[in-house]
Amino acid sequence: MEEKFSIYQDAPSPVVVYHNKNERPYVDIPHLHSQYEIYYNIDGAKGFFADKRFFVCTGFDLFLVPQACVHKVLVSPGAIYERCILNINTKIIDAINATPHLNRPLSWLVGTSFPQKVNLNDNEHCLFLSLMDRYNQQKNELMRYAALIHLLAYIGTFFSPGRPAVQADAAPDSVAEKALVFIEEQFKTMKISELAETLFVNEHHLSRLFKDEFGITPANYLIIRKIAEAKKYLYMGASVKEACTLSGFGNYSNFIRTFKNFEGYSPGNLEKLTDPL
Repeated sequence: MEEKFSIYQDAPSPVVVYHNKNERPYVDIPHLHSQYEIYYNIDGAKGFFADKRFFVCTGFDLFLVPQACVHKVLVSPGAIYERCILNINTKIIDAINATPHLNRPLSWLVGTSFPQKVNLNDNEHCLFLSLMDRYNQQKNELMRYAALIHLLAYIGTFFSPGRPAVQADAAPDSVAEKALVFIEEQFKTMKISELAETLFVNEHHLSRLFKDEFGITPANYLIIRKIAEAKKYLYMGASVKEACTLSGFGNYSNFIRTFKNFEGYSPGNLEKLTDPL
């Protein structure tokens, strides 16, 4: 039997709750998870891509990211970056929702098919961090589980029907960031030469600006974005050939070769249920 792979060889625990500061994003490319994810930008992130949408990031922005939603955070080089991440296994969410007499208390999370964003005020921010700390301080597993339920119940108040979510924003100003937005919106059919023409710059200049900003050429970013999309469709049960077509790769042999060159294994060897994808 062929070995299965994911991006990470060390799969995370069923619940990951962390608060980090002064770090670049742990994953700085478009990626997705089979877990539920809640992302909280405290400071440093200036943009967030999710499901081909661009959101401007400010301090205290809280994002709800659905399963298998391709996303990426945008952080300025050298910025002080502080954020919180919650990744939660689907079985835990299902177990809480199945608890008798609670009327599916996490339906706000399970029923989401698109990214949502809200902004917290100072008091909400302080309580959010205190609940995060309370979870991580628990040594007893049952107490930790109770702290997780408390944290999720609090987050749920922000995504209830009575509090409107913030819509996706317009494109940013810099050439490199505009290029990133165009790639996210049109990666299935885009060519870098056409992108340069759209932005009224030559291809070499665009490549330099993009790499200076994001540490990668737009051509390689375009490929990685297509690969992330292919992983999404593989996770959803598509065949390798279907994932090739749906992600914008025009040639099946090229898709297999490119995927293996970038990931180190063929798309048929991707373990669909390993987190993150």
